[in-house]
Amino acid sequence: MAQRVIVIGGTGLIGSNIVAAMQDRYDVVPVSRKSTPPMDMTDPASIETFFDNTDPFDHVVIAAGDAAFAPLDKLGHEQLMVGVRSKLLGQLDAALTALRRLSDKGSITLTSGVLADKPIPGTAGVAFVNGAVNSFVRAAALEMTGGRRINAVSPGWIKETMERMGMDSSGGMTAKDVAQMYLQSVTGDANGAVIQPAD
Repeated sequence: MAQRVIVIGGTGLIGSNIVAAMQDRYDVVPVSRKSTPPMDMTDPASIETFFDNTDPFDHVVIAAGDAAFAPLDKLGHEQLMVGVRSKLLGQLDAALTALRRLSDKGSITLTSGVLADKPIPGTAGVAFVNGAVNSFVRAAALEMTGGRRINAVSPGWIKETMERMGMDSSGGMTAKDVAQMYLQSVTGDANGAVIQPAD
């Protein structure tokens, strides 16, 4: 029987490519606000309800979470809290809730981002959230038991997103290529890793 992978954010640009990359070898369950049961990453009760009502699973991949871009002189509490509530606490709530139900030798993969290590102007609020996700993963890995693993994928700029924003996409990665980084986390044996594009 194929192992079961829950992909939170499985209908988004990256998430749908993760689903496509994994569906040949895993039983993949895409999850979103509109799935059955649904999940709202900003609502801990919604996360708990989802995992209370889903079948046993072996891996969780989280490719969801928002954060706000703003120049430093416009960055305030509300902009910071967008990322804290969604990309940071949303992912951590989902990971911790999943961990209590995760099968032995299973894995959890979170999403951070290149701005944690290579920020550009206007990204301080996003960079801090990405860095916090990476730090959580490295520390949580020290306490994983039963052969369970936790990693983060730190994708660079996504080519399709750059094109949509009118940016030069020549230095970006396609969402299909990014999905392979998540596959690497699930199929490999790394624990506490922040998986990044090859420089």
